[in-house]
This record gives sequence, C-alpha cells and structure tokens, in this order.
Amino acid sequence: MKKIYNTMALLLLLIPAALYGQQEPMYGQYIFNSSVINPAQAGGNNTNQAGALARLQWVGFDDAPRTETLFANFRLPRNLGMAVGVYQDRLGPETNIQVQADLAYHAQLSDTWSLAGGLRGIGMHFKASLTDVGGVDPNNPYFQDDPSDFMFNVGAGLLAYNQRTYFGVSIPKILKNEIEVGEAAFDIHESLHLFAYAGTNLALSDEMSFMPSTMFRFIEDAPIQLDLNTVFGFRDVLDFGPMVRTNFDGDIDWIDAVGFLVGISFLENWYLGYMYEYPTGDINRISKQTHEISLRFSWDTVRERFIRSPRYFL
Repeated sequence: MKKIYNTMALLLLLIPAALYGQQEPMYGQYIFNSSVINPAQAGGNNTNQAGALARLQWVGFDDAPRTETLFANFRLPRNLGMAVGVYQDRLGPETNIQVQADLAYHAQLSDTWSLAGGLRGIGMHFKASLTDVGGVDPNNPYFQDDPSDFMFNVGAGLLAYNQRTYFGVSIPKILKNEIEVGEAAFDIHESLHLFAYAGTNLALSDEMSFMPSTMFRFIEDAPIQLDLNTVFGFRDVLDFGPMVRTNFDGDIDWIDAVGFLVGISFLENWYLGYMYEYPTGDINRISKQTHEISLRFSWDTVRERFIRSPRYFL
C-alpha cells in the first residue's frame, strides 16, 4: 500500500495533467452546501444557515483525499446575501486551506423568476510536504523542499430561480495562480473550473416530494463530469436518494461513482446528512468507499424577499 501511495504522490506532483485534479472542494451531494459551488447562492435560502461537512474519500487508501468544511449562509437587507466558508483539503503531501467570502444580489425578473449574481473573494494557503514522502531517492531535486505559498483569487456566478426550478453557472476561481517549487523548476498551477447545474422540486403527494438535479463539471485538463442526483423528501423530515457521477472521457470508465444519500431533520432547526459513495473505476481495487457527513443549524430571518425559494437545496 505504501508503495502505491508513493507512486501516486510522484504522479500528482510531477505529471502536469495530474496537477489539475481536485483543486476545488468536491462533494458527492453539493446540495448539502450550495454556496460552495456558486457565490450567487449566498442568501438563496429561506433561512440563515451554518454548519460543517466532512468528506472522507477512498477510505483505506493511505493519505487519500479528505475535506473538512465550516460554512455559513445569511440573508441580508436590500435583497443581498452573504456566505462565508473555511475549507481544508488534503491529498497525499498536499494541504490546502481556503477562506472565502461571497456577496450576492437577488433581482426580480418577473412575477415568478429571479436572478442572482454573486462575487467571491478567496484567500488560500497551499503547502506540499515533499520532504516527508518516503520511498524516494533522497537526492531527487523534486523532493528537497516543502513548497508553500499564500494566494488570492476571485470567483463569480449567476443563479436563475423560481419557486420550483433553478439554473446556475459559476467559475469559483478566475485567476490562475502558480507555485514554483525551488530548484526543481516545476510549477503547480490552479486550473479553470466551470460548474453548470439545474434542478427542480416536484410534489408527488401532500407528504412526498421529488428533487432531481444535475451538475456539469468542467475542469481544465481533467475529464468532464456530470452528476445525476435524485432525492425524495418525506414530510420535510427525511431525505433519501441515489446519485451517479459520469465521465466524458473514452480513456477511463464512463461511470466514475455511484452513491446514496440520507438526511434527517431533528429538533426543528438541525439537519444531519450522510452519503455513501462507491467508486466504480480502477480505484475500487484499493478502496470501495467514500463517506460524507454534514451537520447544519438553520434559523429564521426577519428579512423576507419577493420569492420564497423552495426546499430544493437540503
């Protein structure tokens, strides 16, 4: 297992295409924290919210990707919204700590439709502990330093929505920062991410709702992905449903992962969510499980807006 990890670390750090991998926090069910994918989601809920989410990817694989998140989303006067978040992303020797703040404005387009535009400011600290990687030549110039840097970035997004349906598009990071790793003379670049997503909330009965959604994920120099999610809600108390993540790349498996979500509301203001994800590609020879768990607290706001968004984000 350790040999496999060392090989993966080398590939991640030395092959340019691999450097463009998971640079944004990735969740199997982004609807746990909608503002993470689009700054225009700030203030888009009927309530203020704060919570935490953790994703443990490829459990059993040494130093596999792991993400911890603290977030809050607020509705403000004058149809404004604000969201803040702290994210720690770890993959092998790399650690990424990111603090971001979003500001969005919600404008009424018609009697039923609204359009929100959001801007994001980001401060990020990156560190790669290359000297701690074992099983490599101690004279290898690529592993003589522990490169680290603080970077600033900006993002933007749009969200169109009514009482049942939403469409969103965002670029979480617009600038392409890079880090030079000492005498080794290779760069680590931030790649362009583009998210486009949509969903709706359909009433199946007085007690049951059906919330299908999809997200298109484009990452520069990485496979294009499409997430398909279906969530059933029971009495606004219990949520459950499957997801599928697909790849649009003929050189790898078409289906990347499948999963199942369950969430429960309790004590009126609290929500606990859990998701199990099964990787279907070659990685399942090593790990067959990814786990996500979230806990969120919501409270009412006295600020009412012309459209009350439905419960299509959990």
